[in-house]
Amino acid sequence: MKCKLALLSVMLLTGCERIETPVLEHYPSRTVGQTPAHNLDASCVADYDEGTDYFPERTEFAWSDQLSVEYSGHLKRVRFRPSINTGETLDILLVQCGTPVPEHDAATVVVQVPIRRLATGNSAMLGAADELGIVDRLVGVDNVRTPTVESVRRRIAQGGIQELWGYAHANIEPMMAVRPDVYLSFYSAYPQFNLHPQLQRVGVRALPQADHLEGHPLGRAEWLKFLALLVNREAEANRRFAQVESEYLHWRDLAAQATRKRPAVMAGFPSGRDSFEVFGALNQRAQLLIDAGGEYVLSGLRKRGSLLQVSFEEAYLAGAEAPVWIGVQSGHTSLAHMLEISPRTGWFASVRAGQVYAFDKDYIGAWASPAQDNSMTRPHLALAELVKVLHPELIQTPVPSTFLRRLP
Repeated sequence: MKCKLALLSVMLLTGCERIETPVLEHYPSRTVGQTPAHNLDASCVADYDEGTDYFPERTEFAWSDQLSVEYSGHLKRVRFRPSINTGETLDILLVQCGTPVPEHDAATVVVQVPIRRLATGNSAMLGAADELGIVDRLVGVDNVRTPTVESVRRRIAQGGIQELWGYAHANIEPMMAVRPDVYLSFYSAYPQFNLHPQLQRVGVRALPQADHLEGHPLGRAEWLKFLALLVNREAEANRRFAQVESEYLHWRDLAAQATRKRPAVMAGFPSGRDSFEVFGALNQRAQLLIDAGGEYVLSGLRKRGSLLQVSFEEAYLAGAEAPVWIGVQSGHTSLAHMLEISPRTGWFASVRAGQVYAFDKDYIGAWASPAQDNSMTRPHLALAELVKVLHPELIQTPVPSTFLRRLP
């Protein structure tokens, strides 16, 4: 009854007292001693000592515009400052389970780590969960038909993951039912659509996920480290990220060697009769094009958002003569199919030249493809594909197609 009343209060947008977050089942406790060699990723502390450092394996955020972390004994203090102006800063206190929770501000979200139950409304984290080996902790996703990560699909088939139907934000009743330790909620540039504050009020530890709003693809990839903080697997995240960073910088430096002029790149797609959905020139998607040796045609759109609306006229004036179009709407079977749906796209030079690409290789429908749930932590693969498209003269060895598809 208490949860139902809280839910009704949220739905009516009335004032609501915060419900105490339920204590969920933790991992078994074990004796650690004073000098643990590794972080405890599947156990709690049975012999807490205030002088012991329980996180010998640490990470840091070097590329992210939005995340920072500080370690202290049995605590990790994570701060999220969105790169867009929503007026929000969120402090997250991660406490090693089996150790005391210190005094903290009422607005601070407290999570005991390592977590056992994870739910997400953002498919981008599914590939990261697979890489960290924690798919067995996933208990809820927004749509069970759209994941392409094989380990996630197997767990869904086994009945271990529930469908939340949150459409990237949150669906309150199913969220409360799966009782996650943490729910990762898609962070919107429009604060009125963010439900993590309401979820926190009804006892769900909801943390915003804003990888899509980073200014650099490697900043976006560092959200792997954010997930690792929740499960005490920083060492694995550091190892994987270091490889991604090295390969990304290799492809960026290769693209910088191009001797011909940077080709203009059209991006986005029609989202209505008179509008285009694009991304800001300060967004990580624009930086990806720049690092591939391209020139984003909407470079004057000095915003960080990943889902922005401009008029058709503005998009056309900027990109009409661009020789290549990257990132049209997923699911078009061919150029002819795209023209059938949006005839005016035929006015663009890139369409007439047949140089149109979508990030939807191995598309399975409903906007779902490996680019949706695997590209966050693999920007080096996307960059390699873009260099191949924009500067094929630089490519000496075959570049496999992972996310990008040329429309036939």
